[in-house]
Amino acid sequence: MTQTENQFSFTRAASKTGGAAKKQIPRSYYPGQFYVGIEDGATVVANVFTAITSEISHDLARCFGVGALDLGKHHVDAGRGDLHRLKDLFGDQDVARFVSLRDAGFQFYYLPNA
Repeated sequence: MTQTENQFSFTRAASKTGGAAKKQIPRSYYPGQFYVGIEDGATVVANVFTAITSEISHDLARCFGVGALDLGKHHVDAGRGDLHRLKDLFGDQDVARFVSLRDAGFQFYYLPNA
């Protein structure tokens, strides 16, 4: 990751995921073998969307109804995501991964590239 990249990450404690949600993680970011032996209570963090310019970063924030520099709202409400706009920005595959994680109950955080 370079300093110019913006991150939109997910996290969820393994103790809360249950079997169905744990199965979402390998399809989402890392190969499955890296999740073998995750202990209960562990937190997994990975990028979902990466915006390489400030303009895309601000667009990403707007997709969730927050300002890029609205620091108190960077734990975003995944249900507010504008899926059509996200597809325009990041494509079907990234949005499908996001929806899968959202539906499994993961939490999402926005890190600005101001």
